[in-house]
Parts: sequence; structure tokens; C-alpha cells
Amino acid sequence: MGKMAMAALVWWACQAAQAAPLRLPAAKGAVAQGGSVTAAAQGALIRYQGWLLAVDGAVSTEPADVLLGSASRGQAPRLQAGTLLRDVALWSAVELIKGNARLRITALPGPGDAPALLLDFGDGDYRLVIPAVPIERQAYPLLAQRFPGADLALLLQEGRRVMLPLGSGRVQVFGEEQAVPYRFTKVKR
Repeated sequence: MGKMAMAALVWWACQAAQAAPLRLPAAKGAVAQGGSVTAAAQGALIRYQGWLLAVDGAVSTEPADVLLGSASRGQAPRLQAGTLLRDVALWSAVELIKGNARLRITALPGPGDAPALLLDFGDGDYRLVIPAVPIERQAYPLLAQRFPGADLALLLQEGRRVMLPLGSGRVQVFGEEQAVPYRFTKVKR
């Protein structure tokens, strides 16, 4: 087999493996509608449609379905779900299913040298972007242009995570003083 054919076969196998979603056990009991993001030091806890995600070391009283680590210098973002532990390379995505709820996590070029993560819940129900590096306040309005379709940015500001709703035309940052959950619901597109 020629080098080109082997390279094409390897590429196809990687694409097929990436395309197969990882299925997690469904939540027991009723699934709450809507979601919330709670800032916790440099991390955050994200809840939506039965999912619980812990970002950057945030601690929860219940086990998280997904642990996400932001990219650092020279290191890709990291995802752990059950036994799956994976670096999320730039322009790649991981799709997860829990019961009837889907979650796609994609690494995109972010501000600075580190990739940002885009979390896409459901069929475009709600999208969060998580840049790995701090962003200057005057650049906040540009986030909606840089990440079209994102509803909320989970930003690093002065050593902690804060939430910035996108697309409203005005800058309104939540979670600066205390760990108050930011509540959100499905967005009609």
C-alpha cells in the first residue's frame, strides 16, 4: 500500500473514531429544564439537561459527568468522561450523549495562543465558549463575532471565572463578587 493510501486510511479511521459519540448512563429521575453556570475560583460548574460539567478543577458535591481542563501553553484542552481521557486537539470535537441529551465539545482557535472550548448542548439549544486565557475588557464585544452562535462566554478575569452573556450588545458580567449561578434556558434559533 502506498504512503498516500496509508495516510488516507489513517485519516479516515481517525475521523470515524472521532465521529462516534460516547454514551453515558442516563440520569435517574426527572431532568431539570434549563441550566446554570456557577463560577468556582478559576473553574466553574455547568448544569444543563441532566449534565454536570466541572471546568478547570471546580469541585461539586456530586460526581461530574465531564471534567474539562482548559488549554495551557503548548497543551491542548483535556476532557475526561467516564473512562475516556482525551486531549481535544484544535479543530476537533468530541460528542457525548447522556439519555436524550447531546453535548458536543469543540476546540477552536481562541484569543492568544491557547484554544478555546465551545460547548454545544442539544441541537443548538445553548452554546458556551470557554477561552483558556484572560481577555481584556475592551475586547469583550468582539467575542460574539469571534464565536458566532455562542450564547455565553465563561471568561478568566483576575484569576477567577466570570460569565458574559453574548449577543445582547451590552457587556454584563456575572459572578464577579460571589459564586451566584447564572441561569439560562434553551435558545430558539
